[in-house]
Amino acid sequence: MQRFLLRASKNARPSGNGRVVAHRAAAAIAVGPSASTSTSRRNSSSSTLAANNAQQRTGPPTTSTSATARHQRPIYVAATRQHVGKTSVSLALISHFASRYGAPNVGYMKAVGQQCLRVWDERPVPQPQEEGGRGREEEGRYVVIDKDVKLVRDHFRLDHLRYADMSPILIPRGYTKSYLDGEVDHGGQLADIRRAYLNIVAASTTTTMCNEDANDDAAGSDDSGGEHGSGGRIADRITICEGTGHAGVGSVVGAGNARVAAELGADVVLVANGGLGRAFDELELNRSLCLQYGVNIAGVIINKVQPDKFDQTRTYLTKAIEQFWTGPNGEPAPPILGVVPDRPYLGCPALADVESAFGTTLLSGSDHRYRHYDVGSNVQGRNVGMSVITTDLAAFLRTMQRQPDGARTVFVCHSTRDDVVLGFLGEYRRRARRNIPFESALVVCTGGDDGGYAREDEVELSAEVCEMIMDGGPSGPPILVAGGCSPADAAKRIRTMTPKFNASDERRVSRATEHYSPYIDFDLLLERTSTVTEVAAGGEVATAAAS
Repeated sequence: MQRFLLRASKNARPSGNGRVVAHRAAAAIAVGPSASTSTSRRNSSSSTLAANNAQQRTGPPTTSTSATARHQRPIYVAATRQHVGKTSVSLALISHFASRYGAPNVGYMKAVGQQCLRVWDERPVPQPQEEGGRGREEEGRYVVIDKDVKLVRDHFRLDHLRYADMSPILIPRGYTKSYLDGEVDHGGQLADIRRAYLNIVAASTTTTMCNEDANDDAAGSDDSGGEHGSGGRIADRITICEGTGHAGVGSVVGAGNARVAAELGADVVLVANGGLGRAFDELELNRSLCLQYGVNIAGVIINKVQPDKFDQTRTYLTKAIEQFWTGPNGEPAPPILGVVPDRPYLGCPALADVESAFGTTLLSGSDHRYRHYDVGSNVQGRNVGMSVITTDLAAFLRTMQRQPDGARTVFVCHSTRDDVVLGFLGEYRRRARRNIPFESALVVCTGGDDGGYAREDEVELSAEVCEMIMDGGPSGPPILVAGGCSPADAAKRIRTMTPKFNASDERRVSRATEHYSPYIDFDLLLERTSTVTEVAAGGEVATAAAS
């Protein structure tokens, strides 16, 4: 393969931190083995990730060319604060690019994670070659990863990626103290992130045509090819990096989102909740950290916008961003890449979320674990949503019988109310005999009741009633026990919880990607985060920023 060289930009800013430039190394992987050798020598220069980004955003190419190629920088999805839809945006991006380029050409990582789980990493791990024989390979190993990593890898079938690379750093309880006590090596921590990113880029680089190329060829397109000649080129590929919370989260351990984005040479997409004043204030705070680390902001996505304020939000936030974020020399402000209207369903908890909130499992009805409930819809006294049972049995039965077929209500009662539990089971069986859908759920609380028990008192559900509940089996009515809280406390916790995506909740993930995709300008995002390279006849590559 012919060796290509990247022409250095004259206006790239100097730097002096001496770090290995992960993003430039990733570019070497994309170009090919022969170019990688020369690129690795250049990596010894003391250039920062920000300088590398500036180098990639130079002016128009000055060389006559025979082919063009697009070099894609990683996209780092950060939020202005917690619970604004960062994971939803990441899912929409991955869904789109997996469809556009093919899943094997999409990479994903959550460089710094917090909520973790243990999984079996079944990707083979090469081992040192044994004397007198071939190198052996492990079948896999157990690794601890961020929970969102399992969700993304499993849902989008990103089997070409290793779990360990997708989640290089975790911050469990006690990690911050260990870091501040000097027990965690800062340099090694960042090196792990860069190494994981390069592994992801290598695993996501293929020489097959992407979906669009195949369609173009089928239609008789005469677009010139890249390294592989006319009609063929290395497939487009992209890596999505999901942050954790706002841009500063992780700073106490030297791994804040802005810092990590700079290390990877990534362009940041900032996600904020709908509104005007508060939304822009939060964007400005997070922008300041990006500027501090020399990170380019590719654009902004405004999430959970009230439908009746959709146009107003886009218009006035665009004006604010253009007025305050335009550069001193007239550099254009980052665009709004999308405005996404709110969809209440995505904020409705599933029974699996309720299980997690109370650290318990369903006694019956486990087949309905991913059934969703609009627990806030009964604030005006309607008979759906959530209801704390304080009435007698007759009134409770009338409430259930007035519900329309298939209505979903979470009923909450105390464990001393055996009559309510038996009435719930009876109504389920009555409807089952008549083939009437019954989709309500029951939460039984064992903690101090508001009507006389001290909060520290526990009143266990009787063994006989528990047995009757469990007789319903996985397909029965969903009932769970919430220990240590009163019905009022349980209802408040359920109503105020923020549901999270679950790898097994395929419906919620699919609904999220379907909802977000129409409102995001993916083509503009690619323009803002890519560099056009033109391959000259002499084998030299000139760069021109698409952003």
